[in-house]
Amino acid sequence: MAIYHCSVKIISRSQGRSATGAAAYRSAEKIRDERTGLEHDYTRKSGVDHTEIVAPANSPDWVQNRSELWNHVEHSEKRKDARLCREVEVALPCELDLKQNLKLIRDFVKSEFVDKGMIADVAIHHAKGDNPHAHILLTTREITPEGFGPKNRDWNKTEALEQWRKSWQDHANTALEQAGHTSRIDHRTLEAQGIERLPQIHLGAKVIKMENQGIKTERGARAMDIENANTKIADLQDYREILNREYHRELEKSQNTRAAGQPDRTHGASSGNTGPDSHRSDRAVQPREPSPVQSMDRLPDQNSEGVGNSRQEPSGGSTGSHPSHEQRIQSATPSAADDSPDLADEFNDRYSGAYDRILALAESNTLQRERISMDSAPNRRLDRTYLAVRRQLKALGAKIYDIGIKTAKGMLNREWSMEQVLKHIPWLKGENAKGADIYVRPAGEKNQGILLVDDVNLARIEHLKKSGFEPAAVVETSPANYQAWIRLTSNEIEPVLATGISKALATQAQGDPNSADWKHFGRLAGFTNQKPEHRTARGQNPWVLCHESSGRQASRGEEMIRFITDSHLQNQAQKEKEYRLNQAIEAPQRRSNDHLIQTYQNNFKALYERYGADMDLSRADYMICKSMAKGGASPAQLTRTLEEASPELSTRKANHEQDYCQRTVKAVFDDQEVIQHLQRLQEIQQQAKKSRSRGHSR
Repeated sequence: MAIYHCSVKIISRSQGRSATGAAAYRSAEKIRDERTGLEHDYTRKSGVDHTEIVAPANSPDWVQNRSELWNHVEHSEKRKDARLCREVEVALPCELDLKQNLKLIRDFVKSEFVDKGMIADVAIHHAKGDNPHAHILLTTREITPEGFGPKNRDWNKTEALEQWRKSWQDHANTALEQAGHTSRIDHRTLEAQGIERLPQIHLGAKVIKMENQGIKTERGARAMDIENANTKIADLQDYREILNREYHRELEKSQNTRAAGQPDRTHGASSGNTGPDSHRSDRAVQPREPSPVQSMDRLPDQNSEGVGNSRQEPSGGSTGSHPSHEQRIQSATPSAADDSPDLADEFNDRYSGAYDRILALAESNTLQRERISMDSAPNRRLDRTYLAVRRQLKALGAKIYDIGIKTAKGMLNREWSMEQVLKHIPWLKGENAKGADIYVRPAGEKNQGILLVDDVNLARIEHLKKSGFEPAAVVETSPANYQAWIRLTSNEIEPVLATGISKALATQAQGDPNSADWKHFGRLAGFTNQKPEHRTARGQNPWVLCHESSGRQASRGEEMIRFITDSHLQNQAQKEKEYRLNQAIEAPQRRSNDHLIQTYQNNFKALYERYGADMDLSRADYMICKSMAKGGASPAQLTRTLEEASPELSTRKANHEQDYCQRTVKAVFDDQEVIQHLQRLQEIQQQAKKSRSRGHSR
């Protein structure tokens, strides 16, 4: 739902900040501060979906260059405590898409800032996430065609701030209405709106990141305390509604009784009236109207029986139709023994990122943790490691998992079911704390239909999704580095095929080819990455986070399996053919006509080197026999040679090998070229014979 957030703050040198650094961070760019020589490089920052500079029409051309713009700002300010720029941060309505939010932010920026002489540097963050927002950096000096002019002190007034806050409300509500949404935002305080709720505080990206890394913050603890308090307020409001409905029901009942001339027994002995007139049924007692509940601090104690002792219950026990606090909580909350997997998993699968953040904040309530034992089901609900592991394993969907505990001494493996893994989380935590990395993969002699794509960024994951290979789970192993588990099928896949598919997916996503095999380990979420290169300056190891856990099957998974299978079969057939041909070339000489077989193999090898394994073997037989016939081999000799040396003869010409050999040899000797060659050879032989005869006659 749309929420209201519009904050304004000043960025000044007295805080140790710079305009160039602020602009570089919010736009995820690299900007060199010409004044100090520092280079602010945030090009690896993720989550920045759109940036643009909006300036008045009379602005110089250089204002559209972010580096030049903010370096001009730095040079314009000489004081060491100078106010460099103003930042307005607004929460964008989740109901609107990026295009609609772009129009909203442009309209707001133009009307409130640009038209008044400011330059606005806009950056939209996490447009498709659960916290879409925009950062607007504003210049403090009016811009002219010649450059920056004097500072406008009117922009510092409280009236200006109130105007901007109300204007953002109006612009956002107009955009929501135009998009057909009924939700609205209100810039007024909750008290001014008549809403009985404590105002929430904005956490900010830094606080959320620290909480996700296990670093507790005071702001995070306050946010959770406020959330818990608002939950109790909402419960009390529900109880108040129940009491008011009950009051009006009894009042109407009493009025109807008096109108009918019937005695009103609402306040008789059965309802607690034990006075002297309690026995008189012929007297219409005027009921003392209880005042409806006006404020939450007049509500009964939630630990009292029923709805409380502050009011008399109507006769007949009509309040029995309304559950007590304990009954309502019990009916709405699963028992401690029940881990309510279905409801939790449905929530986790759709909102796992937000869920992790909420759980991180929930852990800030130390009193709650102290009240719950380590082995209880409620504690498991609050344990981020337990929940992250459970989500990831459920998404992988295997019956048995191979858990790898990698220490300096090597990899220790355990084959566990999901329940066993969850049971051993305390032990795994201990090993992780000692420096071990925790890995996971589905166990089995064959691939379980799911493969790992390692070492990818969010852009490559989006590419996989658009290509039809939507991940079943996405795990952030270190800052901005991810592993994607792709489910191709619900069936097992042969290892050799799975490896081929894994390599194809790694190529598609530009992932790590060295991790592309049928049974590769991935990191298990909920533990820390112990690699020294990922350790922070404060000596902390990053948490392995499970960002997505839908468990879905990729829409093109089966198609990929069929493609790789066909390619594999073709490759296998080609390799087998090459193997058999090589065997034929190097086959041992088997009979008396060894020299003819050797001649055949020498000719076959020459053809193989020229044409490769795809050559036509029948054509090769013909060409070799033709050459050998010219060399003087007889038809009978060639027939026997083919029968003994022709590759795969029994396979190619099954049940008619001899007939094939005879027909091939006959065709060779019917060839005109062979006939002519043999005739010339015969003539030469006859001439030579005649020459020898003349020599003898002399």
